[in-house]
Amino acid sequence: MDGSSNLPKRSDAYTVMSAETLTTAPAGRVKLGNIHVMIDGKPHQIINMNIVDVLVAGAPDWIVPRQKIDFSFVITIDAHPRPLPTYGVVVRNDDKGLEIRYNAPALRWRDILAHLIAEDARQGAAKAAAGKKQ
Repeated sequence: MDGSSNLPKRSDAYTVMSAETLTTAPAGRVKLGNIHVMIDGKPHQIINMNIVDVLVAGAPDWIVPRQKIDFSFVITIDAHPRPLPTYGVVVRNDDKGLEIRYNAPALRWRDILAHLIAEDARQGAAKAAAGKKQ
């Protein structure tokens, strides 16, 4: 066998996405009611996030791209807020929000996010069911 194949070649297999497209890609992003961000001791709403970056609303305009930033995710489990300090690099800060590429604040961050997503879905379903009963 000479290693040749009659399969069609994918022309898009080696297409590289631009950095702008990668950092603002909506795939895999979530918005949760049980997590927010604290920057300089002030709470900020998360517009959406994924496992590596977060888009924050209402952040100060003195924060500029490529700046290192220390902040905390504040997760609420069983009505108890728990801060998880972390840091990251600012990708952009514009009218769409402050986008930060961050380091995971905990060793099992993926598991924590999965738990928060499930908890948020349960709370949403419970509110919907309560609304139908009224």
